[in-house]
Amino acid sequence: MVSTVCYAEDDSKRLYDYCPSFAATVLFAILFGAVTITHIVQAFRYRKPFTWVLIMAGGWELGGYIARTLSVMDQLNSGIFTAQFLLILLAPLWINAFVYMVLGRMIHFFLEDDRIFGIRARRITLMFVLFDIAAFVVQLTGGMMASGDDYSAQTIQNGLHIYTGGVGLQLAFIAVFIALALRFQRILKRQDQDQASQMVMEMSRTQYEPTSGNEASTHISLLNRSYRQARPLLIIIWVALGFIVLRNVYRLIEYGMGGVNGNTITRHEWFQYVFDAVPMLFAIIALNIYHPGKVLQGVKSDFSEENKARQAEKKAKKQAKKDSKKEGKLYAKVGNGSGHNSSDELV
Repeated sequence: MVSTVCYAEDDSKRLYDYCPSFAATVLFAILFGAVTITHIVQAFRYRKPFTWVLIMAGGWELGGYIARTLSVMDQLNSGIFTAQFLLILLAPLWINAFVYMVLGRMIHFFLEDDRIFGIRARRITLMFVLFDIAAFVVQLTGGMMASGDDYSAQTIQNGLHIYTGGVGLQLAFIAVFIALALRFQRILKRQDQDQASQMVMEMSRTQYEPTSGNEASTHISLLNRSYRQARPLLIIIWVALGFIVLRNVYRLIEYGMGGVNGNTITRHEWFQYVFDAVPMLFAIIALNIYHPGKVLQGVKSDFSEENKARQAEKKAKKQAKKDSKKEGKLYAKVGNGSGHNSSDELV
């Protein structure tokens, strides 16, 4: 059994406001390692390369708790403390980015119009990933300022304020994302209803008479399969978002109470696990249980076909320019040649 040293509250060198648990950090390192390995396996199973983003989330959580384990064993090492602090602090942004990417692909996969509020699915994905990067930069800046042991108390406090602002920014982006997700659900339901109505009209026009009422309802339910297929994955997105929001609200409260000077939350380690580690673990597990690859399969399940079309269009444009230049040179040669012949004839 590894023995750890706990430092007195009045020890100016100590980095933790409590006596950290070695067993707890090892446990969560194992748990995050397990879910990360599972996502790696699922990425290959469902052939979804974009899940590397979620694997990064699990990897950062795993790295954070491995570093935290080492930090608990050497509690005066500020370098290891800073590493675990930043990794755990920033890992949720990867989960956020993955959820954004999943919804963008769902819009592309399920909706005939391929857009929400007039914005194409591809642009929605790019837009929210850029939002997430912006929140990441703000939180990273604040986190680095808040974790430096050589910084003044005022600098650390400013860092916490910047990080808190980054969390608030992330929550604002999530609110916009929720509006888009709700709009997606409404459009998908309406699309299914329109398709069902169209089928009923076609059945009436062709004088189709099903042998039973069950047969007719079966035909209509087949048209509604789009929403039925999307619904479980949408639920998982809501669950993952719920855990992310819970964790972010916890961080807002923690640092809003003045983290640099210590408070009830920062003096008790269990808050860290109950309101940060557990929600992030459950968010990743939820995406293990119902992996997006189960639904997003086939044509338009990602942007690969669109990428190929765009590449083909670029090649066609380049080839057209080359052909145009060749034709221009050829016409120039013919023109020069004909002009020379004409002058010879005049002589």
